[in-house]
Amino acid sequence: MKRSSTVAFVTLIFLGSCRKEKFTSESNWLTPVFEMELNLGDILPDSLSRTNSDNSLDIVYEASYGVGSVSDIVQIPDTVEVSEVNLSSLSIDDRSFIDTLTLLELYPASALFHNQTTTFPAQDIQTNEGTVIDVTEEFFTTATFVSGYIDISIYNDLPVVAEVLEFELRNNDDKSVVVAGVFNNLQPNSGYTDSFSLADKKVNGVLELIVKRVKTSESNGQVLVNVYKGIRTEISVRDLKPRSATAVFPAQNLIDKNDEIEYYFGGAEFTQVKLKSGFIKLKVESSVEEAIILNYGIPNSFKEGEPGTPIRKEWKVPPAKKGEKVFVEELFPIGGYTIYFWGKSNLEAPVFNHVYTELIARIEYSGILRTLSLEDKIRVELGLIDLVPELIIGDPGKHELTTSDTLGLKLFDNISGDLNLEDATMNINFYNSFGIETLLNIKEIKGQNTRNGKSLKLVSPGLLNPILLEKAVNNPPLVAYEYDIKLDKSNSNLKQFLELMPNKLMPEIEATVRPNGTINQDDFAFDISELLVNIRFEMPLKFGLDNLTVSSNQRVDFFSEDKVANIKGGQLILKLINDFPINGQIKMVFKDETGAEVFTLFNGENYEMTAAEIDPQTGKTITPTESELIATITKGQANQLLNISSVDLSVVLNTEDAKRHRMFSDYTIKANLITDFIYENSL
Repeated sequence: MKRSSTVAFVTLIFLGSCRKEKFTSESNWLTPVFEMELNLGDILPDSLSRTNSDNSLDIVYEASYGVGSVSDIVQIPDTVEVSEVNLSSLSIDDRSFIDTLTLLELYPASALFHNQTTTFPAQDIQTNEGTVIDVTEEFFTTATFVSGYIDISIYNDLPVVAEVLEFELRNNDDKSVVVAGVFNNLQPNSGYTDSFSLADKKVNGVLELIVKRVKTSESNGQVLVNVYKGIRTEISVRDLKPRSATAVFPAQNLIDKNDEIEYYFGGAEFTQVKLKSGFIKLKVESSVEEAIILNYGIPNSFKEGEPGTPIRKEWKVPPAKKGEKVFVEELFPIGGYTIYFWGKSNLEAPVFNHVYTELIARIEYSGILRTLSLEDKIRVELGLIDLVPELIIGDPGKHELTTSDTLGLKLFDNISGDLNLEDATMNINFYNSFGIETLLNIKEIKGQNTRNGKSLKLVSPGLLNPILLEKAVNNPPLVAYEYDIKLDKSNSNLKQFLELMPNKLMPEIEATVRPNGTINQDDFAFDISELLVNIRFEMPLKFGLDNLTVSSNQRVDFFSEDKVANIKGGQLILKLINDFPINGQIKMVFKDETGAEVFTLFNGENYEMTAAEIDPQTGKTITPTESELIATITKGQANQLLNISSVDLSVVLNTEDAKRHRMFSDYTIKANLITDFIYENSL
């Protein structure tokens, strides 16, 4: 309310034009700063309270602790195998070529006796002239061999004995001799074969066959002369392993590997894994000038819903350009597949932790002339990575574990002081949806209040004996095994434990996994399997309070900078309407933008909120009480208000003689802060 006089104000305006003195006056301004409401939600979040039909409240708090997935206990390591091969296995098909050196070519005068019966005279013919044989289509254009053979078969189709047959097979371009040999005493219409190594020899596709000497005996009587028959030569190549070759290569395998890859699971023995996700990783580097087909498979596997469909994948690596390399890289997803870890067969040991794989890298027949050599190579990285199991079957192995974790307990986060509970219950639910037995030994459950440094061990006969959590049953559906322990003030020190208001829970539990062994390695674990300790606290919200503090923070803005200069002082008025049946001392802390405390008001025994009156029949308050608290503000504090950004309002609640009160959801404390400042007006 503005208390200055309008008449005086008008008079001052007129006088101001003819007087030099400075006149001042004072005015009071009442300004609301904020309204705030504190309720049980400032002590307990809605998620921790349960409203009954009469609006009374119970505290309900739940927490879980344990293993939440098979991935928490089993990690399948990546297994990538590297295969690097040159073309040492490269082969060229076995081929044959037949050429005939006729009698007419050996002895032109024989043309006079063609198709006549006569006595054929002995001959000894020597020559350095040969027959050019082009076998580029049948054999190769050129090749140098690591190993291989050329078979020379000489057939005597003459009607007389060939006493000596001396020959050479040469490369036509440089006349270098590939093979040379002598055959003796070939009877008429008979043949003889000899084999020659091609190791370290260079052979061209255009050859020259020279029959250097043909010595025949005289015929035994008259014989029929056919000048188109003579010395027939069959050239065959076989088992060819080229060091380098230019040829049309046949289809063939460069890599043919069958492996049993062993996995290590820290003592566990698994026979079957169903994958939730995972990949086959392929990385290929090739300098081979021919397309390569890669086939990879895990025969002992199947796709969900398709029992006869194992993991199979084919990739095509394109041919490299001469002197260059090609690269292929891919991740092929295999989620949804089940892989048997018994190796190649479950009839032979080992029958666990082994995956049988097959890899073939092959060249297909292209009909295209290619140049390949042993310097060419292919490097293949191939294997299984990022495998996440959905189901694992086998023997997890016997393991003894001790857990000593510290868990946050948010039940009393917003409460300080002392608490006196009427009653409380705690249900400890042990939940096992693994197909694995586990023996639990609860060494201790300790609570700690880190605000005051106090701790207490939860004591009950129900926590003394080991607990055997039996295997879950998967018919399906999956049915977990559960075991419950209920604690209250009749069988434990739970009441005292919770009155400590612990914000840390420290369970120490010894667990023995698979304590009694397994049958037929049929233990199992799903990705949804859990081994949990579920804790549930329930307590009626009926308690006694000793210095229990409820706090709330409020953003404020008192006034602008131009107004604060004229403030002489004043008051802050805090009006409180209280539904709680509890007295409370008030404290208001003023803070700057950084959250630092500037000054404190309404602090001490003189600033108290009075309790509301209780209906003795219902135990609920009848009408709220109103309290008005006043704090004096100096000019200096008024100047500091310019920097105030927020206010913490705390109410310290106390019950008389530790009397316990039932709490209701509609209990509130309403606070209204008003400024009553005295301003100095200058004219």
